[in-house]
This record gives sequence, C-alpha cells and structure tokens, in this order.
Amino acid sequence: MAGHCVALLLLVTPLLLGSGGCASVPLPHAPGAGARAYFPLQTGGHWSYELRTGFFTRTRLEMIGRGERDVRDSDEGLFVMEEQLSGRIYGLEPSGLVGYRVTDGFVTRIAAIEQKSDGRIHIFGGEGMSFLPVDPQAGQTWTDDTEVFSQSGSRGQRWKSEIESVGHMRVSAGAFDDVILVRSQQFDPAFSETEPLHSYEDYYARGVGLIRSVSRNNAQWFWQSIEQELVAVSFP
Repeated sequence: MAGHCVALLLLVTPLLLGSGGCASVPLPHAPGAGARAYFPLQTGGHWSYELRTGFFTRTRLEMIGRGERDVRDSDEGLFVMEEQLSGRIYGLEPSGLVGYRVTDGFVTRIAAIEQKSDGRIHIFGGEGMSFLPVDPQAGQTWTDDTEVFSQSGSRGQRWKSEIESVGHMRVSAGAFDDVILVRSQQFDPAFSETEPLHSYEDYYARGVGLIRSVSRNNAQWFWQSIEQELVAVSFP
C-alpha cells in the first residue's frame, strides 16, 4: 500500500499539499528591504517568545510592530513596537511600547516612550541605546553611553558590544541560517566602575530578528539570568 504522502497526492491539490506535514514549509522572513535586515522593522510583524527564569518560571512575550509614529517636538519619526507579557517576570513590565530608530548606522532602542491621544509619541527617556549595526560584521565592536531618563542628573550607563558570526542555529521556532551573536556588557557606575552590571548574548537571524537572548544580572548574590527564545514569527 502506498505511503501517506502518496495518498495525499491523490486527495489534495499541490497548493494544499504545500502546507501539509509531508512538505517542508519555509520559515517566515520579512518582505522587501526587511529581508536583508537582522532586526526588520515591519508593520504587522509578530514575534512570540518564551521567557524563562530558572527551571520553573515561564511566560510568553508578544512583540507586534505597530509602525512609524510622529514624535512630539521632533522632525524624526519612531517605529513603535508593542510588547505584552502573559505574566509577571523579574524586572519587566506586563505591557508597554518601545521605540526604534536608525541613527548613525545603528538601530537604536528607546524604552521610555508613551503614545498621546493625538497619536504622537512622547519620549520621556534618554536617546536610547545603539544595540545593532545596520550592516553588522563579525569582529565589529562599539561602545555607547546612555541615560535611562533624560535630564535625570545621573552619570548614565556605558555599553560595550561585539559581534560574532554563528551561521546556522535552531530554536523552538525552527532552524535559521545567517545568524549573528551580539555580546554586550552594561556598566553602571552605581554598581562598579570595572565590572558589568548586566551581560547579554543576543542572537539575530537575517530577515527575522532576535531569535534567542540570554541576560545575566551580576549584582545578584546568586546567579540570576533570563532566557528569551523565539517560538513563532509571522509577517504580513
């Protein structure tokens, strides 16, 4: 008797077969210019992650691209992502908006923003942190000085980052090619002048974005880490 896949060929059209279990369905990638980016800013893009702290704490993080928004008192726009957590987790808010813009060849993340009733964005934090070059290359390094809240009077924080080439990598969402690793250290003078407060390992796939992240809090007396892994992604 013929196998299951042959039987399916007799019962369904080739189009339906392409979405069945006998054929390999390619993983979604951002369309257009976003297909070449390691952090595609795509309106309607939807990234689902599992967040883990230790062996027992699990929660889901949903990131949805909401598109470009005008910024109050500025000629520059901001790409807005909505982030939603399914439950409480150490150090993170359950929901909120995060802004992204490209500045001086880097993708910059601005965490402290809010959307006003007129649809414009108010930035009440600093200028953000440059976390990824637009054209990242293995061996590339950079530093960035940031301020969490503008005009706070604090000394701010310094970031040191470097890029490694990973190539092929598998996570819960599937297997990805053309993956890079960004290793970052966050220095806070209130903690130490020489030792990083937080350390990060962020893996990005071209045309997809962040697929895995591991962050470590070095201020804890015990080893505190948060793992973030992509479980699903879709683009309009």
